[in-house]
Amino acid sequence: MTFADVLAWCQRNRADVRGVYRGKDILISHKDRELPAELPHIGAIFHWDVEMPDLNHYVSSSDFERMVSGKLTLDGFKSTLRGSE
Repeated sequence: MTFADVLAWCQRNRADVRGVYRGKDILISHKDRELPAELPHIGAIFHWDVEMPDLNHYVSSSDFERMVSGKLTLDGFKSTLRGSE
């Protein structure tokens, strides 16, 4: 997964994400036309906060990569959350 993949996924899903790493974060929005400058290595991200019409939750880096690649659907992820039925 690359940051370009993340931006494309955000645009397709009308999502805004915040990647959290070592006391810092980066924001990528579905409204962005390009990526922020000076990005860390994608592997440095500890987790992602995802905000979209159907979801407002933190997502592990591995689950987010699976979501971006299409291996994990949004409904599939939501089914793993506590309290989901």
